[in-house]
Amino acid sequence: MKAESYHPNPWPQEACRLARSGWVCIPNPLVGWGCEGTLRWKAGVLLRHFALVYRCWRVAPHRYVLVREFSTIPLLIVFPLLWPIRRKLLFFIHHNLQWAARSRVENFGLCLLIRLGARRAVYEVRTESASADLVLPHPVPRQVAGEKSSDRPVIGVAGYYRPEKGMDGLLRLLTEHFPDCDIVAGVPNPEAVHIPSVKVINTAAAEDYRAMLACCDVLVQNGERDSYFYRASGPLADAAASGTAVVVPDFPLLRHQVFSPVQIGETFRTPDELPAAVRRAIKRMRSGGYDFAGYCAARTVQAVADRLDEFTREIHG
Repeated sequence: MKAESYHPNPWPQEACRLARSGWVCIPNPLVGWGCEGTLRWKAGVLLRHFALVYRCWRVAPHRYVLVREFSTIPLLIVFPLLWPIRRKLLFFIHHNLQWAARSRVENFGLCLLIRLGARRAVYEVRTESASADLVLPHPVPRQVAGEKSSDRPVIGVAGYYRPEKGMDGLLRLLTEHFPDCDIVAGVPNPEAVHIPSVKVINTAAAEDYRAMLACCDVLVQNGERDSYFYRASGPLADAAASGTAVVVPDFPLLRHQVFSPVQIGETFRTPDELPAAVRRAIKRMRSGGYDFAGYCAARTVQAVADRLDEFTREIHG
């Protein structure tokens, strides 16, 4: 299973369908042919962007368009073909900001796209480096009923097991600091996890993923700054729907996602602070919990659709 195919996020498409002011979401998977990074792969990604031009022109005369993914340099190449309809297009830029922070070429390409009039959309908040035309709350799926263990607290780590997620070090840290808790790794590639005392659950199926989240008291994430500083978290939203507290790095978008409109977890700034943040979350879960119902009620897909309608009214004065 490829990482990009693991539980894809359908919420922007649903929000656009619910919006009354004429929106459509166009996913643009960043995949080519053969091995990633090869010339053949890059050619496939570029061809997808030429196809994106056609898809945007087909709907933009009558609707606003949210583009979910794009690769900066291929979009820059095809952007002259989109220039006449650029006001109708908004591009989610989270991954591109991360790439721009690591590469001068990517940074130049993104800055040039902005100068040419590409409009940007982000989840959660604007930051100094992530200025955007449209800010949307990251939605939460419908709440899922689940029972927590009445005995040992369960601490979970979820997602595709790969190096930039910091899972290996995180699981070892949790097993060292929390011998009185059950440590669970919910991953779609369970063969990659080889840590004693960690219970591994195959979450390739969506129902197994939801069940794993529902059984946890706390879900912990420890993504690297270079990969996650500008990104909101889908598993965080899924955990909230399951009544599971979250502990995440203190990055601007993640902090806003945890604390707005009500708190549903804890944040940490350094690895040394992580165990204390997990203990705070466990203590609160065992003494009444967080206001998951209030959080989920404020972050429905309809709330995203309402923000799209509000943005349309702002454009038209």
